[in-house]
Parts: sequence; structure tokens; C-alpha cells
Amino acid sequence: MATSSISSPGIASGLDVNSIISKLMELERIPLTKLATKEADYNAKLTAYGSIKGALSSMQTAAQTLASTSTFTGKSASVSDSTVLAASASSTAAAGSYSLSVTQLAKFHTVRSNTSYAATTDTFNTGSLAIAIDGGTAVNVAITGANNTLAGIRQAINDANAGVTATIINDGTTNRLVLSSKTSGSVGDISVAVTDDGSGGTHALSGLDSSSLIQTQAADDAMLSINGIAITRSSNTITDAIEGVTLNLTKGTLATPGTAILTVANNTAATTSAIEDFVKTYNSAVNLLKTNSAYNAATKKAAVLNGDSTVRSLQSQLSSLVQSSVTGIAGGISSLSDIGISVQRDGTLTTDSTKLAAALADPNKDVAALFTQTTVGNEGIAVRFNTALESVVGFGGLISNRTDGITTSINEIGTSRDALNYRLTQIEARYRRQFTALDVLVTNMNKTSQYLTQQLSSLPSNN
Repeated sequence: MATSSISSPGIASGLDVNSIISKLMELERIPLTKLATKEADYNAKLTAYGSIKGALSSMQTAAQTLASTSTFTGKSASVSDSTVLAASASSTAAAGSYSLSVTQLAKFHTVRSNTSYAATTDTFNTGSLAIAIDGGTAVNVAITGANNTLAGIRQAINDANAGVTATIINDGTTNRLVLSSKTSGSVGDISVAVTDDGSGGTHALSGLDSSSLIQTQAADDAMLSINGIAITRSSNTITDAIEGVTLNLTKGTLATPGTAILTVANNTAATTSAIEDFVKTYNSAVNLLKTNSAYNAATKKAAVLNGDSTVRSLQSQLSSLVQSSVTGIAGGISSLSDIGISVQRDGTLTTDSTKLAAALADPNKDVAALFTQTTVGNEGIAVRFNTALESVVGFGGLISNRTDGITTSINEIGTSRDALNYRLTQIEARYRRQFTALDVLVTNMNKTSQYLTQQLSSLPSNN
């Protein structure tokens, strides 16, 4: 008897072939689930190491700041009356107190036209303006039929970059051409020599000659005294009167001098901030390492890097570095604890701000050397941290090597997954062939059974 083809497995035989194969494939896919779990664990480790690397990089940046001598040599400048002047100091400034008296501010020379000009379109004779600053080389500004209006002359002067700024001011009665020097003080004195062609406009160009212009602001120099010494400068910004100090004068006349006390001191605030930043980044890194390697006995759950040898190595390095000593430092200091920074029971640092401030204020204690010394084998603490952390977070460092290994493992899992998926496809195809054959066999057997039953039932009954 011929067998028939079954398009939907199990329909004829009553077997739930698809369900059976689905259950079998769930068992076959168990290794795939295990690979996914393992991959998720590796990715979690990569994320944890990324956070740790970021924390250690921040600590290295803080260490680099402390390893720089400029962090400890900065100066601050304060002024008793900020309306008289502002001041700033560099590391080359000497600490001390200075008495200042400002009797004159530097000004920009300003002159204006004296002829009445009804409108900015008023025309002038053609010719040229020779504009000079402090008797220097003059810049010739050509006045032609294309620019011989008041507005045109203003624009021509500005376009010529002659060392002045030209503007037009209406005083309510007439328009004035105003020239302002771009250089302050007596060295910014403006002079204008005019060549008038004698035709081309309503006004004579000679009205803009220096002899006709009215001075509205003198080319004054700044005048002051520092500790009784008279100082004259062409600018209100003075950088060469007190070494390392920049002064910006803002008030003072001969009749009413501006007086103030300037104090230059060591900028311990910047140093304190740098040390506090280092302590903060150190504690952040220590806590992050602890969190990612912890074990919770109550929940019996381990953190993602629990038992990781690299983490243990990092914790050991940081603990060793922070408790190291530097020998030969002036003032009897050799460790962080000597300036008020101590290690707590949980491994983090705490700062005694009073003790730190006292150490920074004591000229006999070389706090800078404690951090910045570069003597081979006896380096400062910040120098040691920077070197050690570079071998950890730098290219080819400890963390990079560890994460490279994890990435390789993730790639290998991907390869295994691809191979397993291919094998699962083959297995499922084999199951379908086998169950399809079984389905056909059972179907044929059922048909044979039905045929025999019919035949037997048609036989004559034998009493």
C-alpha cells in the first residue's frame, strides 16, 4: 500500500511534533544560555573596569597637579580698596606689602572738529589727511570724490588703520568728527596734517587739521607712587613696576589720590585645593575598587570583580603609595600624616585642615618637596603616584591588559555562539526529518489497522 506525504507533521498520526521538537531544542539550547550568561558577566567586568580606570585617571590628574612645583609657588594679590586698582601676582612675585597712591590715570588722546556740520552728508574739498601717533610715521588717508562726505571721511580714516578710531557725534546742534587714539598715554598723541585741493565740496578739508581740532581729552600718562617711589606709565595696566605683579589702575586724581595697600602672599588656597582634590579622587577610587570586589555575606552575593587579582593588586599599590615616606625633607616631614592627611580603617583618607594649614604656612616645612621631589629612588609622593598610575591606566598598562583579555574572551564566546547556532540548526533539521518519518510510519500503521479491522468485520459470523 502506497504511503502519502504529510504536509503538517503530526496531523495524521496525532503526534504534537512541533511541540516535541520545541521542547527538545530548549534542552539543546542550554549551552547557548550559558554562553549568554558568561558574556554578560564579562561585559559587566568591562563596565566595572571602565569606571575604575576613569577614577584612577582622575586621581592621576590630581597627582600631576601636585607633582608640579607651580602648585606650591603661586602667589595671591589682595588690595585694600578695589575701587582704586585690581592686582594679580605670578609665582615670581615676592611676598610683601606695598602702599600705593594713584594721582592720575592714563587716558586716550581725543580731539574733535570745531566747524559746524549740519549733516553727515556734508561735503568737503578733496585732498588727504596725514595722521600720525606720537610724531611717528604718518598714515595718508586719501579724500576723493567717492568719500568726501563727513560720513565718508570717518569711514576712510577707520579703514586706513591709522591708529585712531573715528566717530561722528551729534551734540544736539551740529555734528562733530571725533578722533580717539588707540594708544593710551602721552605716546598716543594724535596729529593730523591736511592737504586741501581747494575744490570738490562745501567745507574746507583744512578744518580737520590739528591746528583746527579741539582737544577733548588729553594724552595723559598714569601717575602713581609705590612705597613713596614715583611711577609714570602710558597705560593703566602696569606689569613692570613690581616684579611678578600686574596692576590695573581704576581711580585717582591729583586732587583726590586713590590710595590702597597691596598685599602679596603665598597662595596657600590653591595648594590646599589641589591637595583636597587629590584626597577626594583617592577616596573615590578606593571606594569604587571596594564596591566592585565586595561580597555580601547576608545575601551571599559577590560583586562583579570579587576575587579579581588585578583589583587586589591595585588596592595593594594604592595603600602602599599613600603610606610611603620621603626622606630628607626640610622641617621634619616625610609622610602625608605629617601634614594632616591620615589613612582611616576603611582605607580612605581624611584631612586635618588645621594641621594642613599650619604646615603650609610654616616656611620651615618644605611641603612642596614632599609631593614634587624628583630624586631617583626618593621621589615625592605625587611623583610616585603619577608614575604608578601611568603604568595602570596608560596605554599597555595593567587595566588595558586586563580588559584586552576580557574582550578576547567575549570575542571567543561570539565565535562559539555562531558555531553552536549552526549546530542547533542542523540538530533541529535532523529532529524534523526523524519525526516526519515517524509520523508517516504511524499514519501508515493506523491505516493498515483500520483496513484489517474493516476486513475482519466483513467476514461471515460463525456461530
